[in-house]
Amino acid sequence: MRFVKKGTIRLSWPAVHNRYGHGRPLTSIEHHLYREIAAAYGRGEQAAPQTDRYDLQGGSGLTFAGGIAHPDGTGGMSANPMPLDCSDSQSVFFDREPCEYAPELFARISAREQPDYLVCCYESYPLTDKINAALSMQKALQLNSALTFSIADAGPLGSIMAIDWAEAVRRCVWVTCLEQAADPQEPDFASAYIRADAIAAFQLSPHVGELRVAAYGIAQRDELPSGGLTVSELAKDACELMDETLRTCGVDAAETTILTQAVAPGYVDRLRQRYERVLCEPDNRNLATAAPFYGLASFRASGATRFALLHMAEPARGVGCILVQRVPSARLQG
Repeated sequence: MRFVKKGTIRLSWPAVHNRYGHGRPLTSIEHHLYREIAAAYGRGEQAAPQTDRYDLQGGSGLTFAGGIAHPDGTGGMSANPMPLDCSDSQSVFFDREPCEYAPELFARISAREQPDYLVCCYESYPLTDKINAALSMQKALQLNSALTFSIADAGPLGSIMAIDWAEAVRRCVWVTCLEQAADPQEPDFASAYIRADAIAAFQLSPHVGELRVAAYGIAQRDELPSGGLTVSELAKDACELMDETLRTCGVDAAETTILTQAVAPGYVDRLRQRYERVLCEPDNRNLATAAPFYGLASFRASGATRFALLHMAEPARGVGCILVQRVPSARLQG
């Protein structure tokens, strides 16, 4: 299944939090239950898979942590993520829960409107003693009249679903893409990298925003190849979708910066073989749903190209992209 849609919605520059520390407590009842469940299902300290081959069962789910095989189709990728050291620059935790940073992040967004909706996108379920992350942010932001909901279990494609929702309702939507690490040593199910805390906040509006969503799309395979996707196969799917998106809008790839995420060792290299401008955040944290928007925050300062193509990829869910264009004014009529 593949679709590409032209867009009209405006997007603000995202505000992100990227100061890592070691202060966030992991002592809540939710973490206690998580550790009990992890131990019961063999996900304790000795639970790392003992094979370098990651398989997906008929496209229905993961058997081990991954879904990406090496290009030769024989394995070879270590089941363990690339190690992170214990310095402040490589911690996976913020000092507070990611959702607690929402008020200060939305305060940094220029030309804000009062939102009709607050949408929270995440892949890793936030282990919190709050009611939940979305309602906690609604209360902290004092958005009493906003309809609040979450888009979960969609991986990094969740933000595309939020954009599609904003296009459909034609209202102001505030979006947070966040991830909350549960275990400093736990490899993510769909990445070769360690899951880390992350939060990106932005506004979608029919009228206000420094960026225009020119197009967005998703591509998902009906059936996965026997033995799982290779890095080359995942990159091939991504390039085909991005090429179609650029072609739909009549945009030259040379005028576009590709903002990607560290999906697997060697993945970004394959994109750089095809595209002239590829920007990837320079560390091995897995920021999942929030990753492309961290890249967009970096792109803002670069001024390199007029267009940016936010790219998402996950072997269990497919690939997606969002093509955005800089606009000369933060307040334009749609």
